Parts: sequence; structure tokens; C-alpha cells
Amino acid sequence: LALAERTKAVLPLCVGIATTASAFALLAPSLSKEIADKFHIQVVTEIYLICPLIAVLAAAIAGLATQESRLYASRATGLGNRRFASSKDVGRTWMSATEQVESSAKQLSDKWIWFAVGVLPAPLIAALCPGALSFKA
Repeated sequence: LALAERTKAVLPLCVGIATTASAFALLAPSLSKEIADKFHIQVVTEIYLICPLIAVLAAAIAGLATQESRLYASRATGLGNRRFASSKDVGRTWMSATEQVESSAKQLSDKWIWFAVGVLPAPLIAALCPGALSFKA
């Protein structure tokens, strides 16, 4: 359970980063307009995309940390169940080495699929949404 707790400890950091980046994403268009008006320079509008990108990545990392924490907690629970179970119960739930490798590979694959599912919708929705870049960010 200690591994699950350590993995879960990154969640508040990810929430803080995602929230701060979202707030800056709302401020970026007006801030860049003020800078452009005050100093008479052209500000690159693609800079609007940095804050939403950071927010989405922080949220996706938080999702990965949640999955890892859940995995470690279920491993600890399974270990406790096997430790205090009778030999008859353990024999029915025991996985062979091949089954363990397949299960581990599937979990790793699922983890990256969910990471992609967490990251990809934001740019796709922004690409489909009409409006200026500052509105999409």
C-alpha cells in the first residue's frame, strides 16, 4: 500500500498545475493584447496553446497516477487475500507465468490507451470548434 500512497501523492500537484494552467489560459488572450498595445509589438498567437496543453497533460498524468495507485492497491489486496486464504482457495486463483505476463502487458497497453483517450479529445474539439485561436485556447 505504500507504493499506492506514493503514487497517489502526485495528484494534488497535477490538480494544482492543471488549475493554474487553465486560469492562465483564460488570461493569455487579454494579457497578450495588453502587451501588444503597450509595447507596440506583435505577439505570437500560438502562445495561447501552451497553457491548455499543460493543463491537459497534467490531467492525463493525474489519470495515469490514479490507475497506478489502483493497480498497487489491488496487488496489495490480492497479496493479503492469498496470505490468509486456505491452500484450496489459492490454487483456484493462481496465475501461471504466461498469464501473469499477458495480464501485465494488457494493463500496460490499457494504461497508454487511457492516456491517449485523456489527451486527444481536447485538440480534436478545438480543431472542430469554430472561432479565433484565443477562443479555442
